[in-house]
Amino acid sequence: ERLFLTFSVPTWTRKVVRAIQKERKVYLWDSPRIEDPAARFENMVAIELKRAVSSWSELGHGRFGLHFVKNKEQQEVDFLLSRDDRPILLLEAKLTNPEPGKSLRKHQAALGVPAVQLTNEGATYREYPNDEHRILSAPAWAWLSKLP
Repeated sequence: ERLFLTFSVPTWTRKVVRAIQKERKVYLWDSPRIEDPAARFENMVAIELKRAVSSWSELGHGRFGLHFVKNKEQQEVDFLLSRDDRPILLLEAKLTNPEPGKSLRKHQAALGVPAVQLTNEGATYREYPNDEHRILSAPAWAWLSKLP
């Protein structure tokens, strides 16, 4: 991290039952070095989200953070955006599957925040019900391009 080759993302633990406390996910700033397409896609999404939260914080819009959610049952959501130490959005990065998974549904219900599943393929937005919430499935290129 000191040489700007990687950056790490901490876990979000508030309101997550049996949350993993001290784990971090590490991402490379140089995505093309990652051979696995799914890992490369998640890494690319992480870079764009890191850029966005850093920019919003530096512009004085609040204290934004980038986290991930994981519990001891290994139910994980790739990203959680926070503002002023409160969760505001859950994001899952999937290479092809637009259907939201069980982990995203469970953590959205527990945290009560909007959720988005980003896919590498497709060009259409879809909404999926999740009890009283909804999960948006969107092509990553379209959704990420709207971030300031």
